[in-house]
Amino acid sequence: MNARLSTFALATAVCLLAPTAWAKPYRAMVTRTAATTRNGNLELGLRYQGFFALESDKALPYHQVSPSIRWGILDNLEANVYFEVLGLGNPGEDNFQLAFGDIPLGLQWTFLETGPFALGAYGRVVFPTGPSDLDVIPPELSDGTWDFDGTLVGELRVSKDLRFMLNATYLHHGTRDRGALPDFDVPDAVQLAVAGTYNIDNFTLVGLEVIGRRYFANAITPAWTNNANQVEIIPVVRREVYPGLVLEAVAGIAVTPDLSDIYQFRLLLGGTYEFDLASGPNLPEKGKSTKKKPAPKKKPTSKSKR
Repeated sequence: MNARLSTFALATAVCLLAPTAWAKPYRAMVTRTAATTRNGNLELGLRYQGFFALESDKALPYHQVSPSIRWGILDNLEANVYFEVLGLGNPGEDNFQLAFGDIPLGLQWTFLETGPFALGAYGRVVFPTGPSDLDVIPPELSDGTWDFDGTLVGELRVSKDLRFMLNATYLHHGTRDRGALPDFDVPDAVQLAVAGTYNIDNFTLVGLEVIGRRYFANAITPAWTNNANQVEIIPVVRREVYPGLVLEAVAGIAVTPDLSDIYQFRLLLGGTYEFDLASGPNLPEKGKSTKKKPAPKKKPTSKSKR
């Protein structure tokens, strides 16, 4: 009995003291957390974003597929890269366009972790491989300009399950090359994101994010000329369905008219898989059957001598 109690106490202590970033869908959907990918781990991701409006003639729908790679370089130091494919319109329609998007490359360093508080810094550069001559693409998508941004990441860990995050970001946007038309200098912006997340159990996370963005000029593209103030509410649902494999599915809702003119809501679907680079992915063994093996045949016994 004492051995059982000791084992239970040890398991409870491990669960309480182990890093919450491990074996949990600890991230929010858009807001960055102070927890980074573990040192020596690699995370592969894939996300779909669909941008919609209830009235088809009010806003152009967008579709984006983005594979991603995040890897832990050192303790609390993470690098990430994203590849974007952008679709304008709906597949099957005459006006549907498909283009390779920009390539964002980022680096996050969580430089302070003391008690329940954590602070980090995130920097990103966006390589302009996307289309810059499509005026209907807003700056937060692949618009073919050199972009730079810096984010201060704050996190309050009230308990091992409840977290609050704050992101303060400065967004520097480049100039769009529109071919025969005059170039367009995309205005810079500031962005503030707040989020709260709660782990229902070791595998399920729910929460809510509010993201506000303010451009320094009303015309953010030649097509969107009065859309500087943007606020969006994003509910959060993430579920670990297999060790290291986390799925996500939510719909963000545009709050301000400046944003709802572009899209009224967006659908976010995706998944990430994190594993240790040294040991490789923890995949089910191939050809392993769950059926019981037949009992071995008994060897014939020799007849006893009379």
